[in-house]
Amino acid sequence: MCQTPANQAPPAGPEREAAGHRPGGHVREFFHQNETIILFGYGLVFFVLGFAVWLQRRRASRMLLTNALIWLAVFALIQALAIWGQAFVPIQESYLDGDIVSGLVALRGALQSFGFLFLIQFGLRLLHVGPRVRWGLTAASAAAWLGIVGASALAADRSGWGVDAWENSTMALARLVLLVPGALLSAVGMWRQREELAASGMLTIRPYVATTAAVLVAYAVLGGLVIDPAPWVGAVPNERGWFGHTGVPLALVRGAVGLALCMLCVKLLEIFDVEAKQRLDALERSRAVSDERARFRRDLHDGTIQSIYAAALRLEATAQSAPDDRLREDLRGVVSDLNTTIDDIRRYITDLSETPDTPSGVAMRVRALTAELARESRIPIRVKISGEGVSGPVPDGTGRHLEQIAREAVSNAARHAGPCAVDVVLTFAPDEMELIVRDDGAGIDEGETTDHEGQGMRNMRERARRLGGRLSVHSAASGTRIVVSLPLDTDVPADQPLRTQPLPEVISE
Repeated sequence: MCQTPANQAPPAGPEREAAGHRPGGHVREFFHQNETIILFGYGLVFFVLGFAVWLQRRRASRMLLTNALIWLAVFALIQALAIWGQAFVPIQESYLDGDIVSGLVALRGALQSFGFLFLIQFGLRLLHVGPRVRWGLTAASAAAWLGIVGASALAADRSGWGVDAWENSTMALARLVLLVPGALLSAVGMWRQREELAASGMLTIRPYVATTAAVLVAYAVLGGLVIDPAPWVGAVPNERGWFGHTGVPLALVRGAVGLALCMLCVKLLEIFDVEAKQRLDALERSRAVSDERARFRRDLHDGTIQSIYAAALRLEATAQSAPDDRLREDLRGVVSDLNTTIDDIRRYITDLSETPDTPSGVAMRVRALTAELARESRIPIRVKISGEGVSGPVPDGTGRHLEQIAREAVSNAARHAGPCAVDVVLTFAPDEMELIVRDDGAGIDEGETTDHEGQGMRNMRERARRLGGRLSVHSAASGTRIVVSLPLDTDVPADQPLRTQPLPEVISE
């Protein structure tokens, strides 16, 4: 009843025996006899791909590529279920009612074609298009899927097709309309990620990204342009014609492409380990700097200040016994200058003793900054801060860098956006924190956000990069939105308190 890749096999009976005597006929017969095993392996490849990526979904990452992989994982898991359905649904024909089997075939076709939408989302995430463009293309692709399913159902009703013909028609159209654009978008997005990897110092992973882009192009050809044997296919390359010309099941070739994609994506997951090592190195450097600052504070307090203070006391004693009034005043002026120097050094020590960043501390700095900027710029600034209680450890220097990013973003809005209001949204989560500064004024020219951005924008990007995060700018006629996303490490032993750095040493004076 159900059309599966068995349609690619030679005919039964005497024609099959004759096929065994043709060149490659025994190979064809071998593939036909082991069709179920081939389909199971084909589905297993995609299942492993999706499951491997799914296991990493909770790990924090600042890379656009790793954050987008979850969409590829969902696509792969759906494909695995649908491919396994091609092997196991025909087996049920002997055990289940015909209507139930027909329902399973329809569900299989709808599910597999629906999975192509997630491949499109994967490509859109990699290309990092604006939210309006992404939502527009998402709606268009969803409408296209509904149109494909509906058009195939209408054609089946008018032409008297069975459920197998409807499934083949739906899959053929979905491969051409959804899978090919999705795979090509993903390939282009993968290729563009090479620049981000190079900027993050992950040069060894760049070749795998380029190879993955090439594999996705191959998948667009073999998985999208060679379509299912639908009633209307005709001379279009299809699975039955592929098997007739090559003697190799298309499922086997697609499975090989899927295996290459799986191996490459598993290799790309090393990005998480590289980022974890980079964060560990940054933490060790931060601790080394913290130790050096503590030593510097002790030396200033116990050595430099005490020496200057002793010198000031001797000069004061000399001034009291000086016979000349002018000399006495000069000496007391020097003592006053030394006292001023001591005060300056004490303030410097206080700056060095600044408390490490915490979620509440970062929130206080952002609130204080926005209040100050609202008074200076005289534009309305709305502040919303949430999630402080659930936040993971905040990297050292977060408050200082976010403060400067917010200052620059609000200043840009005041200078270039015209009359407007500004929203500052700071959101904490266990594995990420996000700062959004948006205005409702005149937007930034598209070219200004990339090739011709000013020094202020470059400084903001550099500050975000120093914190291990990324900064993105979205501009439209209705205003500009600047988003800073910072990953937070939640891998803290359960028996230890959640904090970022050791508390600074207290220096008594």
